[in-house]
Amino acid sequence: MTEFLLHLFLAMGLFAVSHVVLPILPLRSALISVLGEQLYLAFYSILSIGLLAWVIMAYKAAPKVELFEPNTAMRHASLTLMLMSSFFTVAGIASRNPSLVPAEKLGWRPEAKGIFKITCHPLMWGIALWGFSHALANGHAAALALFGGMAALAVAGALHIDFRKRKTLGDTWLDFEKQTSFIPLAAIAAGRIRMEKGEIFWWQNVTSGRRLCRFANSPWSAGA
Repeated sequence: MTEFLLHLFLAMGLFAVSHVVLPILPLRSALISVLGEQLYLAFYSILSIGLLAWVIMAYKAAPKVELFEPNTAMRHASLTLMLMSSFFTVAGIASRNPSLVPAEKLGWRPEAKGIFKITCHPLMWGIALWGFSHALANGHAAALALFGGMAALAVAGALHIDFRKRKTLGDTWLDFEKQTSFIPLAAIAAGRIRMEKGEIFWWQNVTSGRRLCRFANSPWSAGA
């Protein structure tokens, strides 16, 4: 049964590497120049889906090697993190998210409004908090590999998005970063920006929300 745990670590590792290496600008540009953008995205999508399927199958087959027993405090913390994750995920998907791949093509300039006053990467923090929550509530090695890996990948992906956007958008993205923060609530706590009452209405733009859901649910939306 131990080999299935090794399969999980290998699958999770390759899934993470694919999301870190392929979006690197020089490699991404080279692949697009050879394949074309649509074929590159199709390749990225198929690869991501295949690796994710391997991760899920390896997780189901992996033995539960207990590392710690989650106590009551951990379980309550896990539920709290899931509430926060749901908030960031829904608000991030249903808002005009400037970090998504199609944002520039759709003419969405990065603006520190609504959820983006709290953090410039609400969707990625939603995924990260989901991973942290599940890792905290499960004390076995397979859960830590899967959920901890997803959380770490989401944070690393957000950092990479910032790096890439600085390269492609220059001062536009730098000005956006000055008005918000990577760490949730950091800009508000520092007094760089102020959140107004009733400012976050993620349901207000149905067309934008549907469009974002379509892209955000695709494997390449945040980092391709």
